[in-house]
Amino acid sequence: MVFLRQHTILHTIETSGPGGAETVLLELATRLDRSRFRSLVLLNQAGWLLDQLKARGIKTTLVDWKGWGIFSLPRSMTKMVRDEQVDLIHSHLPDQNFYSCLVGKLTGCKTVVTYHGPIELVRAKQRRAAFKLWVVRRSASTVVVVCDRVRRLLGELMFPPEKITRIYNGIDATRFNTPRKGCLKEELGFPRDTKLVGMVANVRQTKGHDFFIRAARRVADTHPQARFLAVGDVDERLGRGLRSLVQQLDLGDRFFFLGFRQDIPDVLGNLDIFVLSSTSEGFPLVVLEAMAAGKPVVVTRSGGPEEIIRDGHDGFLVPPADAETLSAKISELLEQPELAAALAHEAQLKIARQFSIEQMIREYAGLYERTISPAETL
Repeated sequence: MVFLRQHTILHTIETSGPGGAETVLLELATRLDRSRFRSLVLLNQAGWLLDQLKARGIKTTLVDWKGWGIFSLPRSMTKMVRDEQVDLIHSHLPDQNFYSCLVGKLTGCKTVVTYHGPIELVRAKQRRAAFKLWVVRRSASTVVVVCDRVRRLLGELMFPPEKITRIYNGIDATRFNTPRKGCLKEELGFPRDTKLVGMVANVRQTKGHDFFIRAARRVADTHPQARFLAVGDVDERLGRGLRSLVQQLDLGDRFFFLGFRQDIPDVLGNLDIFVLSSTSEGFPLVVLEAMAAGKPVVVTRSGGPEEIIRDGHDGFLVPPADAETLSAKISELLEQPELAAALAHEAQLKIARQFSIEQMIREYAGLYERTISPAETL
């Protein structure tokens, strides 16, 4: 493979995070080999991602965009592509994928789009969403999916198979498999023999927090030393109902919402069991992070997790929306520490072998090269 010059990549997304898609963009923009790639970022809202990019010294442009039918965003993107001599646009999530493809057509710039989960396609048959997908289907140079479930969904929406590439998300395992600082039990005032069962996920409809709460009620009945933690930004429209459910089930002294935290490696390191009760997922980074931290995991068969976990070998998979089975597997791990340790050990080995950040960056870098200069990569 011969690299003739540095390529300029414009990374863009429609959300500010924190979240999985935003983290993938952040890692790509900051970890790509700078002798081969120059990374620029365009965002349409301030927030966590903008702060992270600025802290890492990545040139980032913020566009005030008011929504569908307002073309300040594509106009700004078009100007940026031309002024900065962008070689490739890489966008994430449905709306930004659509606008990036429009700009790609206007400027002749190659476009790579990434879809991160099934939830992004739930409105695919509605007129506006269908039009956006039609534009992407016809215009994108390559469509990246993070798991095979999303590949199948796009296939059902008539995306050509040869245009779709799967690239699994990866993580920096060293951030999670090193000794942890602090003690969450002390911070929360729990006894030392407390067993912490935790879920790290923003409180959103598809995360299934209500099933985690109902499972916690069942586990608490037979394991009084267990405490349950929900870590992540809370959508208050859902949060009120979930807190009410906690009170209804008499879990006020057992189940705790900790909100958004910056110290996720420390949080995961202090858990005894990690749970993800989602009803729909793409390829959740937090599951990889919990496995890298050496924690036994209980995760729903909600899409991408089925491509991460081998049930009974390096974690447990349970049906979505099934609090009874979820609670049974949590209890099994609490009652069998040797099994929990064995699953956690296999999970750590798998992350190191298959889901490293280096592997993800290599795959995207190769895709960029093949897309920009196919003849040079033969």
